[in-house]
Amino acid sequence: MQCTGTGRVLIIILQVFMLLTVSTMSVAVAEESPQMPSLPLVIKGNVTIDGSQADPGTSITAKINDQIIGSVQTSNAGVYGDLSGNSLIVTAEPEDFKNIAIYVNGNEAEYDGDKLVNANPGDTIELDLTVKKDSMETFQDNSMFQFVLLGLIIIIAVFVALRYRSK
Repeated sequence: MQCTGTGRVLIIILQVFMLLTVSTMSVAVAEESPQMPSLPLVIKGNVTIDGSQADPGTSITAKINDQIIGSVQTSNAGVYGDLSGNSLIVTAEPEDFKNIAIYVNGNEAEYDGDKLVNANPGDTIELDLTVKKDSMETFQDNSMFQFVLLGLIIIIAVFVALRYRSK
């Protein structure tokens, strides 16, 4: 069976249309496929609290917007990441590295933020963490203040309840 001139043109147009359709579908599928997560960032270094080495068992936690993205406890005094398995492993995308906050025993630590910002996924970086005793005492003082305030509110509430109770 032979195709006439018009039939050939229609077949060619149909083939071009099918080719464009198939190529567009593969691009759409490629765009929808999930992206591979980044490799974790491995962090190790020294830990000091008010100039002294942190005790073994000190908790180190990395967070982004109060979401924990990594945590570890020290095995030896003043250092983390010195043994296999006690490095701080942080799972975050590189654009979020600048938003990482690191806490030592629940208190925000000071560190060289440029090392985090300039790190690449999969890197192992040395990051020394420092917590000042003043910031820890302020946290404890605030807790004591809240406790005293709560006690005063309870005493006043009991006094008012006794004073104005129905007889």
